[in-house]
Amino acid sequence: MKDKKFLVTGATGQIARYLAVQLAADNTVHAIARFSGAGAREHLEQAGVTCIKFDFANDDPAQLDSDYNYVLHLATTQEHGDLDFDNAIEVNAVATGRLMAHFRNIDAFFFSSTCSVYAPDGHTPLKESHPLGDAMRSHCPTYSMSKVAAEAVVKFAAEHFEIPTVIARMNVAYGRDGGLPLIHLEALRRGKPIYLNPQKPNYFNPVYDEDYYQQVLKMLEVASTPALVMNWCGSEQVSAEEWCEYMAGLLAVEANIVYTENAFPCTPCDTTLMHSKIGKTQNHWRDAMKLLVVSDAGDVRSVG
Repeated sequence: MKDKKFLVTGATGQIARYLAVQLAADNTVHAIARFSGAGAREHLEQAGVTCIKFDFANDDPAQLDSDYNYVLHLATTQEHGDLDFDNAIEVNAVATGRLMAHFRNIDAFFFSSTCSVYAPDGHTPLKESHPLGDAMRSHCPTYSMSKVAAEAVVKFAAEHFEIPTVIARMNVAYGRDGGLPLIHLEALRRGKPIYLNPQKPNYFNPVYDEDYYQQVLKMLEVASTPALVMNWCGSEQVSAEEWCEYMAGLLAVEANIVYTENAFPCTPCDTTLMHSKIGKTQNHWRDAMKLLVVSDAGDVRSVG
């Protein structure tokens, strides 16, 4: 995709930052965020991204340009232990509706949701039609529920304003900037415990940064009205135990896995719809995680 104009929200986050940088090579990209942390803005601007200090939940979208081709909405509130449900719904759902109401003439709207909206079902691969629930209650009580609310708002806005839309339910994203496997890798390096849910093995469909970028480009092409809801994940299912043992072997250390009910349950994905719409991912998880180990990539969140 070339010579298009993108608005990317939540641009200091792991996924949005990577998408913005990659898109900026051939497109005009405006990235909005609060930019409260040091270094994030500079990294984006060095890649050719135009950064705009903007709080999408409170500031007026009329301050932004009106000629975007695509809006990639990845901004969210997700705080460990957060119990402010009203704020979570306001930020994740209501503010998303305001954003779509303002940018109603775009070519497509991309909404980043989460597989934690599904009701946990053990090792059953979760289809898009699976019952919804709250897989993050023990970790982030407001997150799953507010994302379910957000999906409802996005579905309404897509139909009411006739905006081609895709709702992408992310499983586990990872790459050189972060993600769950990177948190585990950092724990391995530091000799810290890795906390997993007792319902072992903990299966996921992790997706590498190069793959999830290509997936977004393809999803924009199949965005529709009514909104298309799709799992956003890797084509390979693998357990967190297996990838931890694999990286531990590369580091010549032992993985100290501790099982606790406070860890969120696994969410293996059914990839049937995803494959039919945008095809399979290209990077094998072992190759990608080996690259992270040898390149000293790491994500220090939740290690302690």
